[in-house]
Amino acid sequence: MTFKKAVFYIVIIVLVAIVIYSFIHSGPKITPPTTTTPLVTTMPVVTNTTMYSCDAGTTITAGFSTSAVHVALSDGRSFDLPQVVSADGAQYTNGTVALITKGDQAFLQENGKTTYDNCIANSDGNAAPVNGMQTFTDQGKTFTFSYPSQFTVSGSGIGYTQSWKTDSDSTLGLILATVSVPQSYQPNTNFGDAKFTVGTSSDPAAVKSCLADTVGNAPTKSTVVINGIKYTKFVSEDAGAGNRYLTTSYRTVQNNQCYAVEYTIHYSVLQNFDPSSGIKGFDQAKVTAALDGIMQSFKFLPQS
Repeated sequence: MTFKKAVFYIVIIVLVAIVIYSFIHSGPKITPPTTTTPLVTTMPVVTNTTMYSCDAGTTITAGFSTSAVHVALSDGRSFDLPQVVSADGAQYTNGTVALITKGDQAFLQENGKTTYDNCIANSDGNAAPVNGMQTFTDQGKTFTFSYPSQFTVSGSGIGYTQSWKTDSDSTLGLILATVSVPQSYQPNTNFGDAKFTVGTSSDPAAVKSCLADTVGNAPTKSTVVINGIKYTKFVSEDAGAGNRYLTTSYRTVQNNQCYAVEYTIHYSVLQNFDPSSGIKGFDQAKVTAALDGIMQSFKFLPQS
């Protein structure tokens, strides 16, 4: 075989190899199926469920876990919110909805706006009314009381306030619970509203002056015993701009804290209304009896 023929055959073989290689690698590529692990977004196991009673009779049911909370609102909506670092209290948020809690108090914000306010943990909040009465027991089981189911219970905001009792004397305390009586309880009358509050302070000055009138408005003072607890009772009246405020305050010192359990009835004088409006004087005895009934049911619970 001559040299030229050998070269010719080699070239032919190389060309055939190139054609075969191109044919094999020019077909559709088949890639093996891939599997992905789905992102796990399930809530951690709920370890504690708390019922919060808020303004206007709204409620929040919060199921807490170690790192998140499942929030169910009384308007039917629900959210799973992870816990985030907070300098004060606890905060849970998904960036849009946030639940902020501290002690028994809480509030809920949506897009920076508070939509559920003055919420307070109520360990009896899910119980059905008995004979038209609802029961409130604070989360720490320090005290309990019953109130008419047409009234609403709530907190009074997170943090200390000088308004923890009626006769503010610059001491700081907490409002542990508020029962609100709406104007609709006495329709077509000069009744404004009423509130029953449970306030407390451990400020030494507040404890020292707990059983004294600290503003000098000369209220009627007496001593009563309710459910085994001795209280100093103050009854006073205040007025301003055609409005009247009747306050009954029960004071006692328990566990080195001053407690002010009190209610205030607010109404307008009839002269504020046009006679043709048909507004009549409200039934003060009925409102007082309802509020005093709450006080008579108030009990401090045994502490272990």
